Amino acid sequence: MSGTKTIPGDFATIKEAIDNLNAQGVGAGGVTFNVAAGHTETASNVVISILTDPPTAANPVVFQKSGAGVNPLITAAPGISPSFDGIIKFSGADFITFDAIDLLDPNTNTGDGVVEWGYALMRASTTDGSQNNVIKNCVITLQKISSLTYGIYIANRDINGATVVPADLNGQNSYNKIIWKHYIQCL
Repeated sequence: MSGTKTIPGDFATIKEAIDNLNAQGVGAGGVTFNVAAGHTETASNVVISILTDPPTAANPVVFQKSGAGVNPLITAAPGISPSFDGIIKFSGADFITFDAIDLLDPNTNTGDGVVEWGYALMRASTTDGSQNNVIKNCVITLQKISSLTYGIYIANRDINGATVVPADLNGQNSYNKIIWKHYIQCL
């Protein structure tokens, strides 16, 4: 997949675009998803794991707000685990940018339905960490129900919460940038 795509338009949702990226990979020059200002969708545990033709510095993936108005918003669907749910989970994913894409775990999610992580940068294996990603200009609003709640979670774990100790530099979660124009809030 390459070029410029629109959400909605080429894809109905960010989740649909990520599912296609995971299946197809990234082509020459990378791909930019222009997400319409005011776009909303509901999803949880959306995993970015691009195994075939993964993004590179020359072929990055960008999800960015397009147009004037409020930031696009992903509202969390109820989680499924007591401690390892995220809205967007990177599984050894590299060179991906989310720019002005807000996340919200509503107070209607209760019990195991609460989402613990907004964006989670995790390892796919001991030799495949999430690297060179950028998260910027977004508001992440989560419920502060437990000590496991993090707006952006970067850890020595896989997407299911199992500890993964890196075997080499490629297995580390490194060179990621978090740039805040706004803030993270926990309710």
